[in-house]
Amino acid sequence: MIQWYPGHMAKARREIGEKLKLVDVVLELADARIPSSSRNPGIEEIQRKPHILILTKGDLADEERTNLWVDYWRKQGEEVIVLDVLRRRGLNRLKDAIKKVHDKNRQPRVLVVGIPNVGNSSLINQLAQRSSAKIGAKPGVTRSQQWVKGQGFQLLDTPGLLWPKFDDQMVAQKLAVVSSIRDEILDIVELAKWLIDFLIIHYPEKLIERYKLENLDDVLVQIAHRRGCLRKGGELDFEQAAQVVLKDFRTGSLGRISLEVPGEDLTDED
Repeated sequence: MIQWYPGHMAKARREIGEKLKLVDVVLELADARIPSSSRNPGIEEIQRKPHILILTKGDLADEERTNLWVDYWRKQGEEVIVLDVLRRRGLNRLKDAIKKVHDKNRQPRVLVVGIPNVGNSSLINQLAQRSSAKIGAKPGVTRSQQWVKGQGFQLLDTPGLLWPKFDDQMVAQKLAVVSSIRDEILDIVELAKWLIDFLIIHYPEKLIERYKLENLDDVLVQIAHRRGCLRKGGELDFEQAAQVVLKDFRTGSLGRISLEVPGEDLTDED
């Protein structure tokens, strides 16, 4: 069972509640590859503020499925913007949206909140046009809240937040696959096998192309052979092979992949 809720998250959750009254606009970040599973159900009070939902890592997600999510949430009255922060795609639209929902004469105070490794700090740095917030490829880099002066904004960066207990372990699996949960506490071989099973059903061509597979049987074994993942004595190193698969998914080397579509659980094993 996957569970991860370090102490700094509980503290940050309380502090967000205390500072919410100071905030004019909330930017809620979700991962475009798992748009539903990456929305934190424990911070529902942010919905009472002017609120913009941002799908980050749009360059890594299946564009067709991302469009389905945008349509789904817009029909429910939500403001939704898809971002590719590294290429600065969507940033101008976001700035305009912030100004639209904040009609006061002073600079808006903007809270940026999301799960770990969803891109809070990267977005802060782009809006501030300087490296003011720490960023990293692992969850948990930002551990405290900080105000950052931006170009026409006051930005509050917050640590990535999960929730105390994952009642749905499928959600936990998805969060783990996109690196919102530390690999160190996971069985990454089982996680990679779970991802491979999903890809066999939904994106088999991407698996075959990336790893030059002969068939879709014993995929992790084939990857270990082809990538030379060996222990001393020539035994296959499945942990190393699992790391290859997870890294390829997380960096986009496997192609643009989404694990969810509205109204359908693509990872349902039944």
